[in-house]
Amino acid sequence: MVTRPVSAFSGFSGRRARFEHDRPDAATTRELLARLLRCARDEGLATATDLRQRLLLSGIDIDMPRLADARRFLDSGIALDAEAIKAGLTPDIGRFLLQILDGDLAIENFPVFENRIANIYAHAQAATGGEVASYIPELAKQDPDSFGLAVCSIDGQRMALGDAETPFCLQSVMKPLNYALALGLNGERFVHEHVGREPSGQGFNELTLNRDNRPHNPMINSGAIMCSAMIRPGRPVAERFDMLMRFWSSAIGSQACSFDEAVYNSERGTAERNFALAKLMESHDVFPEGSIVDRALDLYFRSCAISLDCRALSVAAATLANGGVCPLTGHRIAEPATVRNTLSLMLTCGMYDFSGEFAFVVGLPAKSGVSGGLMLVVPGVCGIGLWSPPLDRLGNPVRGLEFSRRLVEAFPFHIFAGTTDGPQ
Repeated sequence: MVTRPVSAFSGFSGRRARFEHDRPDAATTRELLARLLRCARDEGLATATDLRQRLLLSGIDIDMPRLADARRFLDSGIALDAEAIKAGLTPDIGRFLLQILDGDLAIENFPVFENRIANIYAHAQAATGGEVASYIPELAKQDPDSFGLAVCSIDGQRMALGDAETPFCLQSVMKPLNYALALGLNGERFVHEHVGREPSGQGFNELTLNRDNRPHNPMINSGAIMCSAMIRPGRPVAERFDMLMRFWSSAIGSQACSFDEAVYNSERGTAERNFALAKLMESHDVFPEGSIVDRALDLYFRSCAISLDCRALSVAAATLANGGVCPLTGHRIAEPATVRNTLSLMLTCGMYDFSGEFAFVVGLPAKSGVSGGLMLVVPGVCGIGLWSPPLDRLGNPVRGLEFSRRLVEAFPFHIFAGTTDGPQ
């Protein structure tokens, strides 16, 4: 196991994606379950209820799909013995429980971590300034005092604060996963024949293209419209959007996504710049052959109106942090190379024309949206979903920026933190 260098807090292990194990043989399974029983007894866990409480103390989401087959056992209160464990737990679940009892979690001391995050949240909540986006009329109705935050580790450890269960539309926060889906369907070479991968240094809806007359990157409007054109272009828009919703659902643990039709209609009715961007790209003939531009735009508008809460968004971020494997289900939703490319562009291009400054100060892959959403990825550790509607002049959530700055001051999460540890 590769351990992340630690400075301010000794509780994090970075590692490759979980849950992609070879199937154990019978002898390995017996040894696994026997070891689990020994560890449980060493910790003084006498019943399934004790084991359940141990999971909760570690921050584990008992209701995650990965534990569905163990839920009856964990709720039973049955005494822990070899027969009960063999009958009540599958090898995969037994391996996961052993990992927890061994302390082999991405966030080892979860109660301490939870308290520190709560303190950072409180400081960020006090941040003032910014204005709620008004150029999309429906967004102007958002409460400026709303502030939600949620964390999900790559092992399914979870916490939530404030308005974490209030749904909001993703807006530009949808762009990383839309790009990942376009890559999965078409491959890196094809996608980047039509969209660049350099920061634009300009506004997210600026009427400009790169020197090859292509969008600068997939994290601004023109690039996201181009990615929409590459998601099953020959199919009806409704079918393409259904595929996109299913992709998001897989990334957030097989939960349902919702669609904010009022935001969709409001945005479509006030989207002159996006229509102009599409026409500019069409005039340079940079869309893939066979693209119907109006349909690509419609899919883009629909994508912006996908609605989630912070808890669900943190799982999507954790899926990226876990190399494309969803922590709550153990299912791979994207290939490692796709995740690498997505995180690279989030790091360099994800915060509009504040991206360079954010990469310098915070050093984490992130994507913001004008609804106030922010998705932060701590590779190999966790994902964070945040929502706070007031935005700075560049379109990033003011409280989200404050939280991010304080996060990397409190924890060794900056992507280059490890290179500065050691003798000075």
